[in-house]
Amino acid sequence: MSTPLVLAVSGPPGSGKSTLCRALSDHFGAPVLAYDAYEAITAWPPERVAAWLAEGAPFDAVPLPGFAEDLARLRRGEPVPDRERGGTLRLSRRGARPVIVLDTLLGRAHPGTGAEIDHLVWLDLPLDVALARKLRSFTTEARRDPSAAPGFLGALDAYLGRYDTLLHPVYALQRERVRPAADQVLGAGTLADHLAAVRSGIPSTHAAVPTTA
Repeated sequence: MSTPLVLAVSGPPGSGKSTLCRALSDHFGAPVLAYDAYEAITAWPPERVAAWLAEGAPFDAVPLPGFAEDLARLRRGEPVPDRERGGTLRLSRRGARPVIVLDTLLGRAHPGTGAEIDHLVWLDLPLDVALARKLRSFTTEARRDPSAAPGFLGALDAYLGRYDTLLHPVYALQRERVRPAADQVLGAGTLADHLAAVRSGIPSTHAAVPTTA
């Protein structure tokens, strides 16, 4: 089997990374390795996040236990646990070159996984629009399960309470450090538009044959 193509998608929370990654996964028959299944920084208390920002927000200090190791194992063709959905992630045997989809906030700026990325897509959504989409995710879940609405309201209040002083500065740094290294920058468009753009944007030297299923 040829060396897998690592296709990464980055962008601010709410930009549609996960949705595009799932579409790419379906198209290429590829496993998705998701940052959110490994990150531990959201468990930090606000004062620790503030101290990290004051130190210059070094991305190598962002705790992602097992993320780089699982990517390395997948690249070697070994199965890894699906820490996001349960089960096991494996490379597809279909196509001329297998693909790994990396759903990551840090792109090539993460020391542990950035050097392994072959093609990086940045979803260039303004932070106010990304915020609106993130808030919509809270309200959608609350409407889906009204009995859980108080819990979602608490989570929403905590999110907004941290946004000005902690979250917005982090997202601004993410754009400053991750976007310049992207191979493709995609703006407004539908999921179908973005999927087509990524498919056509992968250089022939990185060509991967999609699944026909």
